[in-house]
Amino acid sequence: MEQEHHHHVVFENAYVKVVYVEIPPHESTLYHRHDLPYLSFPPPSLADLTPPSTNGHSLPAGPHVSYAVGGFSHTVTNTSDITLRNIAIELLRPQGTVRNRCAEVLRGQPLNDCDKPAASSTTFPVHYTLFETDGIAVEDWEIAPGSTISPADARVSTLVGAMNGISDVTGGGDSRMVPQAGLLWLLADSKATLKAGPDATGHFVMIRFKDSVRPESAP
Repeated sequence: MEQEHHHHVVFENAYVKVVYVEIPPHESTLYHRHDLPYLSFPPPSLADLTPPSTNGHSLPAGPHVSYAVGGFSHTVTNTSDITLRNIAIELLRPQGTVRNRCAEVLRGQPLNDCDKPAASSTTFPVHYTLFETDGIAVEDWEIAPGSTISPADARVSTLVGAMNGISDVTGGGDSRMVPQAGLLWLLADSKATLKAGPDATGHFVMIRFKDSVRPESAP
């Protein structure tokens, strides 16, 4: 995929390869292959636009997150009059079984163990699991206007993306920003904060990597 000239690798580590996709109006990508499973969503400023269609299924909650199992080839045509931009996150480790949680990533399959709070009882922050595989859990998060949250998980590494309504990101420890893609990579125990703007709800997607569990400290 990264050899197609509309696709640009902007970040890579042992877990992911992040590709920034930019297709000008009325252009098409070359016919290219996706060997690995990946998830995708628009950059933060364009999260209200629909990403290019794939053989994955779009999720209804929050930013338009989609998941594709890989192992297929295609081309994408931008038929609109504006530049189409998208973030594709290739998952470099085997993902195993994909399970719907609160969103239907597997079409026709039931939702399982949805942890989304009832609308009548929700208080910020609101977060729930969209879907998961054997390797990752993908969560949707909303925080109150003007509030600050530290999303790092002490146990696993995390990738934060699709940050809409977030006015300030402060990294620390082992955190790393990917500016063009609007992503924040957090190792276990990383210190970082996200702050919502004063007049808007902060909204972002959090991808937790289950097999990055931090070893217990020796006694």
